[in-house]
Amino acid sequence: MALPIAHATAGYLVHRAGRGVLSEDRSSLAGWRRAVVFIVLGNLPDMDFLVGFVTGRPGAFHRGVSHTVLAAVVFAVASGAVARWGCKQRFGPTALLFGAAYLSHLLLDYLTIDTRPPIGAQFLWPFSSAYFMSPVTIFTEIHIDGSTRAGFLRTVLAWPSVVVLARELVVSSIALGAWFVVEAAQSRFAAARRPLIEEEDLA
Repeated sequence: MALPIAHATAGYLVHRAGRGVLSEDRSSLAGWRRAVVFIVLGNLPDMDFLVGFVTGRPGAFHRGVSHTVLAAVVFAVASGAVARWGCKQRFGPTALLFGAAYLSHLLLDYLTIDTRPPIGAQFLWPFSSAYFMSPVTIFTEIHIDGSTRAGFLRTVLAWPSVVVLARELVVSSIALGAWFVVEAAQSRFAAARRPLIEEEDLA
C-alpha cells in the first residue's frame, strides 16, 4: 500500500486542481484549511486501520469496503449533500472534488506493488470480487503485521518502512514540483495573453 505522504500529496493536488471551483473565502488561511481537508481526504480510506486498532487487530478491516469505488461514490454524494444544505455550496462541484480526493487513494493503492495474496484490492466490490493491481507499479509496499497492535506499531516503525517512506517522499516531491512548474507556466501564459485581449477589446 502507498503510505500517508503519497496519499496526502494526491489529496493536496486535487485541492490545487479544484481551486476556484468552489465558492470560498479567498484568504490565505482559508486556503490552507481547505488544503488540510483534502490532505485528510486523501488518507481517509486508511482510517479502517483505526477501526481495527480499536478491536485489537489493526489489519482486520484494511482494504475492505473503504477501499472501493462504491465507498468513494457514497462519500462524494454525502459530501455534496452536506455542502449543499449545510454550507450553501454547489452539490455537483463539491461532490466531484471530494470524490476525486477519495478516489486518489484508491488510484495510488492500485499503483502500489503487492506481493502477499490476495494480490491487490477489491476496488469494484460488491459488483465484482476480483482483485486489481496495476501491471506497472510506482510505489513499494511495506509489510505490516496487522494481527496485533504491538506488531502493527513495530512494523510501521521498522527500518524497511522508513526506506519505503523515503522513496515515497522523493516521488511525491517530484509530483509536486512538476505541478508547480505547470502552474507557473500557465500563469505566465495567462499574463502574456492579458494585454493582447485588452487590446482586442479596445479595438
